[in-house]
Amino acid sequence: MKYYPLYADLENKNCIVIGGGEVAERKVESLLECQADVTVISPQLTERLDELAHSREIKYLRRTYRRGDLENASLVVGATDHAELNAIIYQEACQKNILVNIVDDPDKCSFIVPSVVDRGDLLISISTSGVCPALSKKIRKQLEEEFGEEYVDYLKLLGSARDKIKHKYESMEERKCSLNRVIDLDILPLLREGKRDLAEKKVEECI
Repeated sequence: MKYYPLYADLENKNCIVIGGGEVAERKVESLLECQADVTVISPQLTERLDELAHSREIKYLRRTYRRGDLENASLVVGATDHAELNAIIYQEACQKNILVNIVDDPDKCSFIVPSVVDRGDLLISISTSGVCPALSKKIRKQLEEEFGEEYVDYLKLLGSARDKIKHKYESMEERKCSLNRVIDLDILPLLREGKRDLAEKKVEECI
């Protein structure tokens, strides 16, 4: 299967995770990072998910999944250990045209979750289309070494520079040239050394 690469805006969207184990916990954490409204359905929870439920960061239904639970959902993750239950979840999601991912079962997914290098506004996704997730993880680790934490500040500087360039130059060509000059600046070594003020000064001079 050829997947269409897509980044989804899940802010305030109703996302349902069925299952309360460690895998479900990881899925919930990643959805919360995207500011989704998360509901967990499971008879039991990990300690961390229980904390999130008590602090009302997630909604929690302490029971097994029932048909009809997916009403008004934007996205569903099935993270149970029961193949029959996962099949029912997948079937209902498909009937309602809801994006669904059944963990570790690519045949029951309308989307898959790639390995991700997360550097603030910079997201690098790696996928083998479900063929070999282990290779995705290996490539992710290699990219994490190449694209370090300094890229968090780097993207913030570029975003700020882009806004200033928009106000300073009228033509698209001038804006493009100015932004390319900023991108070509060798400021990543400064950011690695924690010298953000000096990096900002170089960007200002370049603009």
